[in-house]
Amino acid sequence: MNLGTKRFVVGWFYKGELMTCGLTSPDRSSRSSGVNRLKFAPPAPKGRQATAVSSVRNRLSKYVRLTAGELDFIDRSEVDPEPIAKGDKLSQHGEAGDIVVLQSGWAVLKSYNKSSGHQILRVFLPGEFVGLCEIGAPQMEHQISMQTSGVVSRLSRRAFYQGVSGLPRLNALLLALLSLDLQALRRHNSCMRSMNAESNLKFFFLQLRSRLKVPGVGSGDRFHVPFSQVEIGQAVGLTSVYVNKLLRGFKEQGELEIDRPYFWLLAREQWKTEVDFHDAYENVDTSWFPQVEHPEDLPPRNKSLHAKAALV
Repeated sequence: MNLGTKRFVVGWFYKGELMTCGLTSPDRSSRSSGVNRLKFAPPAPKGRQATAVSSVRNRLSKYVRLTAGELDFIDRSEVDPEPIAKGDKLSQHGEAGDIVVLQSGWAVLKSYNKSSGHQILRVFLPGEFVGLCEIGAPQMEHQISMQTSGVVSRLSRRAFYQGVSGLPRLNALLLALLSLDLQALRRHNSCMRSMNAESNLKFFFLQLRSRLKVPGVGSGDRFHVPFSQVEIGQAVGLTSVYVNKLLRGFKEQGELEIDRPYFWLLAREQWKTEVDFHDAYENVDTSWFPQVEHPEDLPPRNKSLHAKAALV
């Protein structure tokens, strides 16, 4: 049933995330934010290790055991954390964007047109990096803003290239994750065109839970959903009235429990079967990754480095 449904096609977009380093051009101002860029960071001292608040490390460590060099690369990207408020813009249409490390908080990429209004094309989560998909374009095509308050750090495109080019295994991992993002987005696009509204919304929640399944960020069937019904509708192409109707139906059927801002999927396996959901992030093919020396065990890193980066 298409009543109340606003159909649109999500464009080709995959995560401009997960690509950073801590070497940045000195004494330059960010063209996208008006704040100072990160200054040149000297090599991080050996022996620094992740704490539970480093969502970047937690997200990448889900797939490989990171080497000392890879950990140092991540540490550099998180230097000079910047608290940022809900609604603040990370980049705007027509501007040249930086790579933004989303240490905590959620961000969204939005587009707007007169016929369908605002559309949420992409959701960024803690531990992901924003801006990579636009790295080949001189200007940003869409607006990216904070959905919640959080902590970010910024670096130039050149800094990203300089850092990741020296870490072939990490480079391969980031490329693999980007390909999975594209695969997931294709599937989401297909759902919006081929599924009914109920299945479309179920798929959205299943995919969101899948991406949140990272130590220190989220796990289980109860997870944070910092979106209003209007915003959920913008993400799946439905009106807020229709989203409300579907959510009430899920709750009445005992399939969903809502305690804002948390959603609890009570029938996840049933939903996965109904919409033929396959978790794109469950298994990453690492067989082609370059071989690295077995990483040494490092002592815990300075906890004060990420004291401001508490997860949302």
